[in-house]
Amino acid sequence: MAKRAEQKPAALFWQAFIKACGYASSVLVLIIVIFLFREGAGLFSSPAIEKNLVAAVHPSNPVSRLSEADLHALLQQKISRWSELGGPDVAVELLHINNLEKQLTQYGVLPAKAKPEAVLGARYEGLAPVLDSLLERHPGLLLIVQPRFIPSSARRVEVGTLSLGGFLAGRSWEPTRSPAPLFGALPLLWGTVLVTLGALLLALLLGPAVALYMAELAPAALYRWLKPAIELLAGIPSVVFGFIGLVVLVPNIREVFGLSSGSTVLAGCVLLAVIALPTIISVSEDALRAVPRSLKEASMGMGATHWQTMMRVLVPHSLPGILAAVLLGVGRIVGETMAVLMVTGNTPQMAGLDFLASVRTMSAAIAAEMGEAPQGGLHYKSLFAVGCLLFLLTFLLNLIGQLLIFKRRKSR
Repeated sequence: MAKRAEQKPAALFWQAFIKACGYASSVLVLIIVIFLFREGAGLFSSPAIEKNLVAAVHPSNPVSRLSEADLHALLQQKISRWSELGGPDVAVELLHINNLEKQLTQYGVLPAKAKPEAVLGARYEGLAPVLDSLLERHPGLLLIVQPRFIPSSARRVEVGTLSLGGFLAGRSWEPTRSPAPLFGALPLLWGTVLVTLGALLLALLLGPAVALYMAELAPAALYRWLKPAIELLAGIPSVVFGFIGLVVLVPNIREVFGLSSGSTVLAGCVLLAVIALPTIISVSEDALRAVPRSLKEASMGMGATHWQTMMRVLVPHSLPGILAAVLLGVGRIVGETMAVLMVTGNTPQMAGLDFLASVRTMSAAIAAEMGEAPQGGLHYKSLFAVGCLLFLLTFLLNLIGQLLIFKRRKSR
């Protein structure tokens, strides 16, 4: 029995180095995922009110807790009496940090056109006694101010945490709304799905067809120019595509459809399809060229035409590779940020199936808002929660694609 050859120290070193790189990469990816979900999950353990604000009511009011839905219903005046929440039958009067001066003027505490500092002090040190007297005269008051302004006679009310259901099903995305932001991610999710499906449909109509043409039908002289041109398109930064879409595509859509703005879902679909096409074409062509030549020759030898050979031999045999190309294209589409931010209007709204409406995708929301979100605040955590949702959507799409590829290979 032949002895096993001893490996040289250099080979052992490189093996250990490759293993270490693999382990380090896996751990790094795991740490990033854990950090993403930890920051995003923090949104659902935070009160549904701005940081450093508390709620308080008259001491005779038995309401001790306001859920997220209750708080927003009160702020939107959908609940007008405390009896609807189990409290006394008195009208709800809101007094929060945003309408403080207006309300105090209406109550006669501040003279008209007077500066608040002249009555309440330079640091509003006189606000707590003023609110104390207002509570005595108006038992239906709901105070939402900073803790140092809450009078000693008032009773604080616990504000419920943000819910996962409200985040996923909420139809309003207003993270800077005060004093209680709205974090409904459904418009962002729908905008992402709508733009992705539209772009994917366009890319699927063109990508595999162009790949089949390049692999089987294109003349050699044309192929020598076409192949490098497509690979060059794949290397162009997406922001360049976004700029071209902004100055060429958006104005043309506005003129053709008679819109006030051409920044629409349609513009995003067309632009993202163009961005994804080079990847889909290149990988699909490689899959088509990887089909053994013997299969083609056997098909042609049995009397099949070139077209029949392409449709019934080449395409079915290379379908797993084409699906892999589509998956790569979907990953490029879903994760695209700057290009889609520039041409879709960046408006967080439910557009239905209207491809001429403006939307905002999840990746665009993160890019546009992360710079203005205070670290550790509700807005900051909500964007990480959107990132988690985007991660799960991408993972789900890849999982479905891998299952389709596995099923296809198993059936062969």
